[in-house]
Amino acid sequence: MNMNRRDALAPDVNLEEITSSKQNAEVMRRLRDNIRWEGNTLCITEGVDDDNDDDDNDDNEEMVFSIREGDDLSWLGYFIGRNQSLDDLSVEFMPEERERVDAFIDGVSHNRSMRELAALAGTDIRVRKLYPFFRENNNLTKICLYHAVIGRECASDLALALSQRQVKSLTAFCLRDNNLGDEGFADIVQALGTQPQLEQLICPRNNIGRISCEALGALMMIWRMSNLKYLHLPNNSIDDAGLQALVPGLCNSSNLEQLSISDPITAVGLRYLSPFLQSGSCRLRFLNIRSVRFGDAEAAALAYALSGNKSLTTFCLPNQEYEDEECAITEAGWSAFSKLLCDTSSINNTYLSNHTLTYIIENSMDDTHIADLLKMNEAAKNMRNREIAMQSLTRSKILMSHPDLDMEPLFLYKLKFLPLITNWFRRSIQLCSDEVGRWKESVPKMQSRELSAVYKFVRGMPLLASDGYWTNVLNDSQAEKRKLQMMLKRAEENERCALKRLRR
Repeated sequence: MNMNRRDALAPDVNLEEITSSKQNAEVMRRLRDNIRWEGNTLCITEGVDDDNDDDDNDDNEEMVFSIREGDDLSWLGYFIGRNQSLDDLSVEFMPEERERVDAFIDGVSHNRSMRELAALAGTDIRVRKLYPFFRENNNLTKICLYHAVIGRECASDLALALSQRQVKSLTAFCLRDNNLGDEGFADIVQALGTQPQLEQLICPRNNIGRISCEALGALMMIWRMSNLKYLHLPNNSIDDAGLQALVPGLCNSSNLEQLSISDPITAVGLRYLSPFLQSGSCRLRFLNIRSVRFGDAEAAALAYALSGNKSLTTFCLPNQEYEDEECAITEAGWSAFSKLLCDTSSINNTYLSNHTLTYIIENSMDDTHIADLLKMNEAAKNMRNREIAMQSLTRSKILMSHPDLDMEPLFLYKLKFLPLITNWFRRSIQLCSDEVGRWKESVPKMQSRELSAVYKFVRGMPLLASDGYWTNVLNDSQAEKRKLQMMLKRAEENERCALKRLRR
């Protein structure tokens, strides 16, 4: 039965006769009459014959349609297709009868009001039949397809439908467990280039690899995905070479905030992330590498890649309790993160350490020093005045890591730098407090360190101190001599003037 024929029959159809429960009949009534409800979301689930769900939809934010044997899915699809109020449709179950499913999808494909469509695990919704919906629904912002079994031909058709969309409204695209393959995903990526508003691309477990990364990286390079904020590609076939192909595009994505990657990436691939993470335009806040086989080499590579990064606050590591001994992080690996957070090799390197990373999500991490440094970074992040917070944090790390400050590099500036040293210590007494974490030092001890630094500074240049004294004596003597010369000159002028008057 076509849509026009159903249009004529819809007002008089007996909803109780085409549904298996009062709940399902009420769902169809609201869809038919365009009655809005809180949330405007419809969830289609599998019904159980002995369910007593007649009142389940009374106060829910989402309507639930539980499919049983007596439900006419062709009418359900029709009412969804003609409805102008439905915002979100979540399909969690479809029966095995092919004709019932096809009739349902034929109706849904006519909907033009829906903003989000999700086909969840265990469903087969015939993606190809939804192409008119994908192509012509100008309100659509989010597509999620799980376990849809999208092959190469189906992916190409889906890509064509997406590329023909006239309104650029799509902001989120999620394909999970679809076994797309490299070529299929590459086709879809090219089509997504026509959707510049896309913010989320979530594609785990799709067997995508280097070809897809090259296509995605090239697309991001030419600013076709300049608004992308979330890129999740875990549990695929992306190796080090694939990640390397993706990095130039990442470097061009100044809005990217979250990135998820996984095996078979190794330490080599993590080092490839360096240009992106060390870029001044990097805005990444969350890095998920939970599925990477992570050992000391990977820890050192990631710490190196993060040197100079000023945006990342959280990264997620694999749970070491379930890792093989060969790829578990040892003390050597944790020391790389410790150096990243507070490099004690010099005062300048301590100042240039990472002060933004606040969380390392790893359940078995027992390094208390790293935990304290992360808490210091977090405390500074929570302070209202960002400038004062950074001054307080860097000074705390310097004073904590360098109990005996080396003054020799400052000898270059001679004694004129001495007042700056004393001012630095006095300002540090005001700034360094328990607000920035675990470290705090008493005022008397800080004053003692100030005196010690001044003493070492003066002791390191005794000739300059001695020369300074005699230079001042010389300057005072010369000033007094000039003053006496001026007085003598004035007296001689007065004498000549007096003799001249007397001779008259």
